[in-house]
Amino acid sequence: MFVNVVVSIPSANPFTYAVPDGMENQIAVGKQVLVPFGRRKVTGYIVGSTPSTEIKSVKNIIELLDAEPLFNVEDLEFYRWTSDYYMYPLGKTLKASLPGGIDVESNLWVSLSNNRKMGEDGLSAAQRGIIGILSEHPSGLSAGRLKKDTGRKNVLDDLRKLQSLEYVNLEDRIRKADVKKKTEKRITLTSPFPAEIKLTEKQGHIRDFLERHGEVNLSALREEFKNVPATIKRMEKKGLVHTSTREAYRSPGKTPHIGKQNTHIILNNEQKEAFDEIVSGIKSHRYSPCLLHGVTGSGKTEVYLRAMEETAKLGGSAIYLVPEISLTPQLLSRIQNRFDETVIAILHSGIGRSTKYDEWRRIQKGEARIVIGARSAIFAPVRNVRLIVVDEEHDSSYKQDDHLAYNARDLAIVRAKQRSATVVLGSATPGIQTYFNTKNKGFKLLELTRRVEGKELPRVDIIDMKKEGGSGKNAPTFSRLLTEAIRDTLDAGKQTLLFLNRRGFHTFLYCLDCGYIFKCLNCSVSMTHHRNDNSLRCHYCNFHIKAPPICPSCGGSRINSYGMGTERVEEEITTLFPGARVKRMDSDSTSKKGSYEKILKALDRGEIDILVGTQMITKGHDFPGVTLVGVVSADNSLNIPDFRAAEKTFQILTQVSGRGGRGDSPGRVIIQTFNPDNYAIKRAQEYNYISFYNNEIQTRRELGYPPFSRMVNLIISATNEARITSCVKKLNTLARDLARQAGGNISVLGPAEAPLSRVKGRYRWHMLLKGDDSKSLHTLAGNILANMMESGLRIRVDVDPVNFM
Repeated sequence: MFVNVVVSIPSANPFTYAVPDGMENQIAVGKQVLVPFGRRKVTGYIVGSTPSTEIKSVKNIIELLDAEPLFNVEDLEFYRWTSDYYMYPLGKTLKASLPGGIDVESNLWVSLSNNRKMGEDGLSAAQRGIIGILSEHPSGLSAGRLKKDTGRKNVLDDLRKLQSLEYVNLEDRIRKADVKKKTEKRITLTSPFPAEIKLTEKQGHIRDFLERHGEVNLSALREEFKNVPATIKRMEKKGLVHTSTREAYRSPGKTPHIGKQNTHIILNNEQKEAFDEIVSGIKSHRYSPCLLHGVTGSGKTEVYLRAMEETAKLGGSAIYLVPEISLTPQLLSRIQNRFDETVIAILHSGIGRSTKYDEWRRIQKGEARIVIGARSAIFAPVRNVRLIVVDEEHDSSYKQDDHLAYNARDLAIVRAKQRSATVVLGSATPGIQTYFNTKNKGFKLLELTRRVEGKELPRVDIIDMKKEGGSGKNAPTFSRLLTEAIRDTLDAGKQTLLFLNRRGFHTFLYCLDCGYIFKCLNCSVSMTHHRNDNSLRCHYCNFHIKAPPICPSCGGSRINSYGMGTERVEEEITTLFPGARVKRMDSDSTSKKGSYEKILKALDRGEIDILVGTQMITKGHDFPGVTLVGVVSADNSLNIPDFRAAEKTFQILTQVSGRGGRGDSPGRVIIQTFNPDNYAIKRAQEYNYISFYNNEIQTRRELGYPPFSRMVNLIISATNEARITSCVKKLNTLARDLARQAGGNISVLGPAEAPLSRVKGRYRWHMLLKGDDSKSLHTLAGNILANMMESGLRIRVDVDPVNFM
């Protein structure tokens, strides 16, 4: 018997291994195996088996690492599709998607030989240095550690030479990091219970407890009684109880209660209509894609939860995806109060490796049928999946930018199609592509047009910051209206959220007199200001100019660069209102475990008057005390070098506006901007998604951007600046020649230096391939990779890119 095994290397093809005698009955798709691979031993995944092979000299599997598979054949179909579409090898796709339960690495171990010569004649300085390092470590070191300590890339050549001269010993060692299974002790009364045996008072109380509850964990007894293990041991010796051990799953634990919990919600007519449509799709056992478009506070979450309950009643399973930033304690506690904890599994980056592994195994066995998580939860091996919900489907965090650059929203649609399931994409601000699909791709449109309980959406005021004064080129951080509104809110005993739109961290130039933004003539995106050479550069097509001292629109000379941080906003607001309780919530202030929940609890209890934050405060929260929302600058996301800049701006302004006015008091939103007439800002003020969509779709059609085209981004990087400059010239010629040979409507944009031009010591450029269909773009990208094999050059493929930085 032979098996096909994929390993985590840049190869699309599986490798064939023989199954040793006695192991045949344990072989299954989805199990991990330890296999020889060249001079190493590596972990691989079984993806198929065959009774025979034409390959000669097939090596044996060394060890079967899993007692149970991590996935089955149905799951493998989905993983293969993901691997093919995102042009990422299957072995690396599985490594990126699956939990790290067992990890095996092979290390070359180096130690000094007992038979070594005493002199070092004939050795190079580098080889003598290696002997010197090893003399300080009698037990030896790994070759990787020696490579790091010596800084030599060809350290293996030195080691082989030293081995041949009997200076060192080389040994292949295996390091196995195995998540240990957790066990729990179970206690039960002997049946029939020996009534003639005299019990102590404490033993009698334990007997009564066991009679009431039946078999229980030892931990449950410890919560009720002191010194339980010793007492149970004595009772077991007397024959009063039986003890047994079984596996116990680690869980993320109970989420702290934050906010109001209402378990007796009556759906309004719009919610009921949407719910009925979703359930109809679930019962049909056909692929049923839906968009649930509902304004903020319209009760979308309640519709999701009702649909998940109905799915469970019908014997099916559900996956509920939310952006990582929206996996709030409020949401998790609401779900845990709704479903039995034994059927819930939670998967996100905040839970430990062991817990994630246990949750995955519960899902794979079919024990957990309600799976909640961030983007990676789409890969969970859910059995009989009937419903997939993607909340805040427009959120860019569903797209992973590195390694396996997948989009969980798009994969949710693919998985639902493969499994004939219902997929619900929900948002107050749907992606342009998603809303386009309701008009052209058969997605069902479900709408919630008003807030629950008849609450009004907050009034939105737009402040033109050009009129706010300030000396010279400086504009104030807070407008007079926002300052007054904060003071009024404090006087009323209510709470304020101050949102700093830091999406798009780069600096852009604008005119203080007319608000003109410097944009690329070719790509209709803003150009990035490079301070080192005072230039404006487009990071799509590489068009660049010197930053002009005069505005080309009005002739004014007050040209300003713009950007600020949350710490500065926090400092200024504290200075303005010294008596206010001000907190900041961003990635820095929430880096410590529990700090995020601590801030939210304080806000819920009314212990915070003003909360300053980034995107963390824009969604997933429902705090009735918040009546004022201030957007410090709406312009940052409007001017990122991205054709979706207007879409992202509209979405984030609408989302943050929806945080206000959720209690009994009406809400108010104040948006500060240098572009008050921009259509994205105006439509956000009106909560008018349809008008925004009509404006935006026309621009996309004229410029040939998605959804009227498909894109593949090639990110090129190297550690040597001169090397990458030379290589991108070759790449430019190669890509355009291959595009011409391919025919069809394919455009090659760039190559251009990436906005983040250097990351972790690697210089970065990118090249955008744009065409009518993804198949031709995949073929072109594959041909470019096959013909551009340059030493030291790394090319990463990003299909359907979202982040162009």
